[in-house]
Amino acid sequence: MTDQEYLEKLKSHMHWEEGMDETMLPFYIVQGKKYVQKAVGKEVEYLVIMCAGIFYEYRVAEKELGAALDAMTPFFVQEVFSDVETTDE
Repeated sequence: MTDQEYLEKLKSHMHWEEGMDETMLPFYIVQGKKYVQKAVGKEVEYLVIMCAGIFYEYRVAEKELGAALDAMTPFFVQEVFSDVETTDE
């Protein structure tokens, strides 16, 4: 997926409105890609979008950011297990 496609999906995910400043969104997408890559070993589109949205919503690092990212753990685990199941078949 291209960076522009990620940007459009992220804006759609967040119900982005016309005229809002989007200059930081590419940064959140890059960070989402890195976070997901480290968590599951590959880039997974929906996880990148979800993480980028969390980074946007919790721009000020507080314990809520940590809690939101911790809430993503089941999704990461599911992705890793689904990879193991498909490679074992």
